[in-house]
Amino acid sequence: MTELADADNRIKELQAARVIALDIIPGAVPMETYRFPKRCLLLFGAEGPGLSQKALNLADDVVYISQFGSVRSINAGAAAAVAMHAWIAQHATINCD
Repeated sequence: MTELADADNRIKELQAARVIALDIIPGAVPMETYRFPKRCLLLFGAEGPGLSQKALNLADDVVYISQFGSVRSINAGAAAAVAMHAWIAQHATINCD
């Protein structure tokens, strides 16, 4: 019975997670000013075309990684690393012992 209650609690946690899309589109918020929710799912699109309209419609928020110069797209793996680090900087407790 305890396992069932644990599973139910985990499902509730996942259902409460917000979906955050990362894409450079009009109306997106710069990541540097965005407060990531503690529970979130991050969506990344392909370099160049970005996320599909369906994925953007599913998102609770759309955030972009500020970029300077002529390039306005970065590799999805690099974008994921940058976004996960931003989440860690806001939410993780780091022990350097």
